[in-house]
Amino acid sequence: MVTSMDLLPTLAGLGGAAVPGARILDGRDIWPILSGQPGARTPHDRFFYYFMGDLEAVRSGKWKLHLGHRPPNSTDRVVQDPELYDLEADLGETTTLAAKHPDVVRRLMALAEEARDELGDDRTGKKGTRTRPAGFLERAAPLTHDPR
Repeated sequence: MVTSMDLLPTLAGLGGAAVPGARILDGRDIWPILSGQPGARTPHDRFFYYFMGDLEAVRSGKWKLHLGHRPPNSTDRVVQDPELYDLEADLGETTTLAAKHPDVVRRLMALAEEARDELGDDRTGKKGTRTRPAGFLERAAPLTHDPR
């Protein structure tokens, strides 16, 4: 698994530039994967899926745990039992295996709690230690000017 957040450290590495040291980057250098190096693997041992400020799922290895979701354009939160999927065997996420693998559910729920501690989760009301308020502009100005 790779994501667009991996582009900054990858391109910086290719260009010989240092990544910013004063900030924590979630991305990793994925050049071994992009260049097809034998044995290259994802540098991510966990990945968190957020929708807006809600933590919706956690992935680690072949496992993905859905924690619940809020439908788009809705303020209603859907509460559901966690759903566990084996992405190697069921990429379409059609059959939950949560009841068959409670140990995996517990491990991924622990990772979810780590994410909530660090990044927050609006669903639970938890504020993360590594978050900051979103920036907003009161009145946005155009980036270019068309004199017509």
